[in-house]
Amino acid sequence: MLWRVLERRTEHQDRGVSVRHVRSLALIITFTLIAAACVPLSVVWGPGGSLRPYWCDPSDTAINDAHGLPANFNAAYTQPKGPLSGPDCLLTTNYLRSSEAFVKQYPTVADAEAAGWKQGAVWAAGQGIHYVDPSRLLGPFDPRKPNWLMYDGTSPGSLLTGMMYLLDTGSTTPPSGFPGDNDHWHQHGALCTDTTPGTYPFIIGESLTGPQCSSIGGINVIRPTIWMVHVWLPVYKNWVPTDVFNKSHPLIP
Repeated sequence: MLWRVLERRTEHQDRGVSVRHVRSLALIITFTLIAAACVPLSVVWGPGGSLRPYWCDPSDTAINDAHGLPANFNAAYTQPKGPLSGPDCLLTTNYLRSSEAFVKQYPTVADAEAAGWKQGAVWAAGQGIHYVDPSRLLGPFDPRKPNWLMYDGTSPGSLLTGMMYLLDTGSTTPPSGFPGDNDHWHQHGALCTDTTPGTYPFIIGESLTGPQCSSIGGINVIRPTIWMVHVWLPVYKNWVPTDVFNKSHPLIP
């Protein structure tokens, strides 16, 4: 089929290229594509492969890496992170590149707000400000389309720092999420929440006592079936994450 298309196009252009040459070109293209398709994943994407991006080989492999964040971070993992297998690296890469292309539509808070995203939480240490798509507040999980975004402030020009996937799974077991075992999902204990319908931000505090939360107009809410994971894309202020799924960012105070 390919050589026939090229043959007709050549005849219409009348450039004097012979059909034999067109067919030869088509065969070269076909063999090249076949050869590329036959390269084993273990060679290209496995440990040591030249095409492996940094998120396939995290240098920070800590279990449930809260990195000094409040003690009410909970998770259920027992094994450290490590190099992804070839197939998992390839799939995760495809997902993260798609999600990066998606979030690049909203490089600033002004862009997010113009598209209908709402501030979901007040400032969080090591994370910044969280914005949410109100139509996808609790999921579903789409690895190519995160439902939360993170910024380094609330002014119109504040910059995108990463994204977050947040799900209500209905279970106290973390979701399977991305391919491999490096996306250590976490959940919170009590979050001080303004439960007034339509209020944004609705998460107004963390690690507060009941009286402290009440004094700012909220109540402490525990949702043991809500799980979340951060993804630090795109690269922010020239910092390349030691693990793309870290819970905190060293350049965000």
